[in-house]
Amino acid sequence: MKQFIIKSSVLSLIVFALGAIVYSTIFKSYYLAILPFVALFFYAVINLVHAWLLKISEKSPARFTSQYMAASFLKMFFYLAIAIVYVIFDRLNAKIFIANFLFLYIVYTSFEVFEYSKVIRQKRK
Repeated sequence: MKQFIIKSSVLSLIVFALGAIVYSTIFKSYYLAILPFVALFFYAVINLVHAWLLKISEKSPARFTSQYMAASFLKMFFYLAIAIVYVIFDRLNAKIFIANFLFLYIVYTSFEVFEYSKVIRQKRK
Protein backbone atom coordinates (compact mmCIF):
# COMPACT_ATOMS: atom_id res chain seq x y z
CA MET A 1 0.00 0.00 0.00
CA LYS A 2 2.80 2.38 0.86
CA GLN A 3 4.37 1.92 -2.58
CA PHE A 4 1.05 2.66 -4.25
CA ILE A 5 0.59 5.88 -2.28
CA ILE A 6 4.10 7.01 -3.12
CA LYS A 7 3.63 6.26 -6.82
CA SER A 8 0.19 7.90 -6.96
CA SER A 9 1.61 10.93 -5.15
CA VAL A 10 4.40 11.21 -7.70
CA LEU A 11 1.86 10.86 -10.50
CA SER A 12 -0.24 13.61 -8.95
CA LEU A 13 2.77 15.90 -8.59
CA ILE A 14 3.55 15.35 -12.27
CA VAL A 15 -0.08 16.09 -13.19
CA PHE A 16 -0.02 19.29 -11.12
CA ALA A 17 3.32 20.40 -12.59
CA LEU A 18 2.23 19.75 -16.17
CA GLY A 19 -1.10 21.44 -15.48
CA ALA A 20 0.66 24.49 -14.05
CA ILE A 21 2.89 24.73 -17.09
CA VAL A 22 0.16 24.15 -19.66
CA TYR A 23 -2.42 26.41 -18.01
CA SER A 24 0.02 29.23 -17.37
CA THR A 25 1.20 29.31 -20.99
CA ILE A 26 -0.66 27.70 -23.87
CA PHE A 27 -4.17 27.21 -22.43
CA LYS A 28 -4.27 30.17 -20.04
CA SER A 29 -7.81 31.12 -21.07
CA TYR A 30 -9.07 27.57 -20.45
CA TYR A 31 -8.02 27.31 -16.82
CA LEU A 32 -10.77 26.53 -14.30
CA ALA A 33 -10.15 27.03 -10.59
CA ILE A 34 -11.75 23.66 -9.84
CA LEU A 35 -9.21 21.62 -11.84
CA PRO A 36 -6.65 21.13 -9.02
CA PHE A 37 -9.47 19.87 -6.81
CA VAL A 38 -10.54 17.40 -9.50
CA ALA A 39 -7.00 15.99 -9.58
CA LEU A 40 -7.03 15.71 -5.77
CA PHE A 41 -10.41 13.99 -6.01
CA PHE A 42 -9.02 11.35 -8.38
CA TYR A 43 -5.96 10.92 -6.16
CA ALA A 44 -8.10 10.34 -3.07
CA VAL A 45 -10.51 7.96 -4.78
CA ILE A 46 -7.86 5.70 -6.29
CA ASN A 47 -5.99 5.47 -2.98
CA LEU A 48 -9.13 4.65 -1.01
CA VAL A 49 -10.30 2.04 -3.51
CA HIS A 50 -6.82 0.53 -3.69
CA ALA A 51 -6.66 0.18 0.10
CA TRP A 52 -10.09 -1.46 0.15
CA LEU A 53 -9.22 -3.90 -2.64
CA LEU A 54 -5.94 -4.85 -0.98
CA LYS A 55 -7.79 -5.75 2.20
CA ILE A 56 -10.16 -7.92 0.19
CA SER A 57 -7.31 -9.63 -1.66
CA GLU A 58 -5.59 -10.50 1.62
CA LYS A 59 -8.76 -12.05 3.06
CA SER A 60 -9.95 -13.84 -0.04
CA PRO A 61 -7.83 -13.79 -3.21
CA ALA A 62 -10.60 -15.57 -5.09
CA ARG A 63 -12.98 -12.66 -4.50
CA PHE A 64 -10.49 -10.05 -5.69
CA THR A 65 -11.39 -10.19 -9.38
CA SER A 66 -15.13 -9.87 -8.84
CA GLN A 67 -14.65 -7.13 -6.25
CA TYR A 68 -12.25 -5.28 -8.55
CA MET A 69 -14.77 -5.36 -11.37
CA ALA A 70 -17.57 -4.20 -9.05
CA ALA A 71 -15.40 -1.40 -7.65
CA SER A 72 -14.42 -0.28 -11.16
CA PHE A 73 -18.04 -0.27 -12.27
CA LEU A 74 -19.21 1.72 -9.24
CA LYS A 75 -16.29 4.11 -9.47
CA MET A 76 -16.97 4.79 -13.15
CA PHE A 77 -20.60 5.65 -12.43
CA PHE A 78 -19.58 7.76 -9.44
CA TYR A 79 -17.21 9.72 -11.69
CA LEU A 80 -19.96 10.06 -14.27
CA ALA A 81 -22.37 11.40 -11.63
CA ILE A 82 -19.80 13.97 -10.48
CA ALA A 83 -19.25 15.12 -14.06
CA ILE A 84 -22.98 15.38 -14.74
CA VAL A 85 -23.60 17.38 -11.58
CA TYR A 86 -20.83 19.81 -12.49
CA VAL A 87 -22.16 20.23 -16.03
CA ILE A 88 -25.66 20.92 -14.69
CA PHE A 89 -24.39 23.71 -12.45
CA ASP A 90 -21.82 25.25 -14.82
CA ARG A 91 -22.87 24.82 -18.42
CA LEU A 92 -20.64 27.67 -19.55
CA ASN A 93 -17.44 25.78 -18.71
CA ALA A 94 -18.80 22.28 -19.30
CA LYS A 95 -16.64 21.44 -22.33
CA ILE A 96 -13.42 22.49 -20.62
CA PHE A 97 -14.32 20.62 -17.45
CA ILE A 98 -15.32 17.42 -19.27
CA ALA A 99 -12.15 17.44 -21.39
CA ASN A 100 -9.98 17.80 -18.29
CA PHE A 101 -12.07 15.31 -16.31
CA LEU A 102 -11.76 12.74 -19.09
CA PHE A 103 -8.01 13.31 -19.34
CA LEU A 104 -7.58 12.83 -15.58
CA TYR A 105 -9.83 9.77 -15.66
CA ILE A 106 -7.66 8.17 -18.34
CA VAL A 107 -4.40 9.04 -16.57
CA TYR A 108 -5.44 7.81 -13.12
CA THR A 109 -7.32 4.74 -14.38
CA SER A 110 -4.38 3.68 -16.54
CA PHE A 111 -2.07 4.05 -13.57
CA GLU A 112 -4.44 2.09 -11.36
CA VAL A 113 -4.86 -0.78 -13.83
CA PHE A 114 -1.09 -0.98 -14.33
CA GLU A 115 -0.53 -1.18 -10.57
CA TYR A 116 -3.27 -3.81 -10.08
CA SER A 117 -1.73 -5.88 -12.85
CA LYS A 118 1.57 -5.87 -10.99
CA VAL A 119 -0.13 -6.91 -7.75
CA ILE A 120 -1.95 -9.78 -9.45
CA ARG A 121 1.25 -10.98 -11.17
CA GLN A 122 3.10 -10.94 -7.84
CA LYS A 123 0.33 -12.89 -6.10
CA ARG A 124 0.43 -15.60 -8.77
CA LYS A 125 4.16 -16.21 -8.31
